Amino acid sequence: MLQAIREKAQGWIAWTIVILISVPFALWGIQEYLGVGGEPEVAVVNGEKITQRMLDQRVRDFRENLRFSLGDNYSAELFDDARLKPQVLNAMVEERLLTDSASDWNLRTGDAQARGFIVTVPAFQRDGRFDQQAYEAAVRNRGMSRVNFEQGVRQDLALSQLRSGIRETVFVTETDLSARVRLGAEQRTVRYARLPASSFIDQAVPSEEQLRRYYESNQDRYRTPERVQVNYLLLDASALGSLVDVNDEALQQYFRDHRAEFVAREERAMRHILITVAPGAGDDEVAKAQGKADDLLAQLRGGADFASLAQANSDDPGSAKSGGDLGWVERGLMVPAFEDAAFTLAKGDFSDPVRTEFGFHIIQVTDVRGGSDAAFADMRDKVEAAYRKFEAENLYFDYAERLAQSAYENSASLTPAAEALGLTVRTTDWVTRSGQLPAPLDAPKVMNAVFSDDVLTEGHNSELIEVGPQRAVVLRVAEHEAAGVLGFDQNRKTIESDFRRANASELAAQTGAKFLGE
Repeated sequence: MLQAIREKAQGWIAWTIVILISVPFALWGIQEYLGVGGEPEVAVVNGEKITQRMLDQRVRDFRENLRFSLGDNYSAELFDDARLKPQVLNAMVEERLLTDSASDWNLRTGDAQARGFIVTVPAFQRDGRFDQQAYEAAVRNRGMSRVNFEQGVRQDLALSQLRSGIRETVFVTETDLSARVRLGAEQRTVRYARLPASSFIDQAVPSEEQLRRYYESNQDRYRTPERVQVNYLLLDASALGSLVDVNDEALQQYFRDHRAEFVAREERAMRHILITVAPGAGDDEVAKAQGKADDLLAQLRGGADFASLAQANSDDPGSAKSGGDLGWVERGLMVPAFEDAAFTLAKGDFSDPVRTEFGFHIIQVTDVRGGSDAAFADMRDKVEAAYRKFEAENLYFDYAERLAQSAYENSASLTPAAEALGLTVRTTDWVTRSGQLPAPLDAPKVMNAVFSDDVLTEGHNSELIEVGPQRAVVLRVAEHEAAGVLGFDQNRKTIESDFRRANASELAAQTGAKFLGE
């Protein structure tokens, strides 16, 4: 079994696939759990089919994961279909085998474990914390329901347990170790000659008959995949702001209704001296601590330097060395008793000793910012921008309904919907089933719609497809080319170039064999 795993993992692309298909990136490629029958199959594993659609979907998901993980280092040439499809198919076969093994061994992942993993995924976080709306939007944009997505996560985590078990039980025999040591210590002297195939290109001159024979025996090399061009209409709430009617009366009403949005939250710069009281301390200890706090407060009101007293007396290790400085603090960050006292002080004032669970605090507010009211005239530009955004979001839902209705009623063209709503019909470049449409069409559910029977075969407009927060598209296939083989005359230059390279390699190998025989 271990040898089989090693053989499947040969090559750096294979290792990349293993890494990216496993958790955490596998959660982007769970489409095949919803498999559909009646489609061309590319493999059967323990009686379960892997269809061409499943493979194409996984290749698209994997390529998208590569773009995300490699960023500017991504190269489309390195990850074309010819390289990816065999490796991805092997990974899918292995995953099916592992899934069956996990089921046989009753490996399960509970809801709590799955949820614990989901909240750690950066794509579902905002400002470093899990965000439920971001999570649901990301799953929805992948064309999945939360139930199916979380089922896939549980299955992937179970598979990761199995993979870990295999890795952690691998052992090396003494024979293997001894052989490795011997090989590592060996030294050899070699002579070599470089025979680049490019040096033999000019000698590999084909006849017409040779070219045609080469073409006939290598037609798979000249197959062209099915591909389409897509027309689409994009509806984006951010582009509707210019359509909003604006007047001072509406802006002033919006300002009154949303005044809090235009007032900066109040923050206070403060420092404190803490005299701790241990949990469960008796009355005498509490009284002693309060007496010390009262004495320090009297010194402060007598003109003593706050920072010096804090450095000498405060029991707060985090602020004592800096003279008790706590920096800028807004509401909600401190315990209630401390916060209530601090936010009632005027700038420069000292509080009476404040009792909290930590002990007694003497607080001084050194500065205040934010929290003041704002005049409409001073905030008009900001109010207008916010008002346009607010109204554009409301307008979006009306436009979305009208767009969906028009696209349905005029299913043979996008022009009526475009004219009715003032939108522009856009056209993509050619794309194959396993390719990637440009943003904002790069979600898998968009590609599924493009190659659906209703859109591709029947020639209808698609339904309204959400591609982001308050962004949606309606699309149709503009041009469609079926898969085929390029003709000999149409592709003669490429065929001759391929023939020359192949025969140049053979000539180089033959020359090398002669050298070895001498």
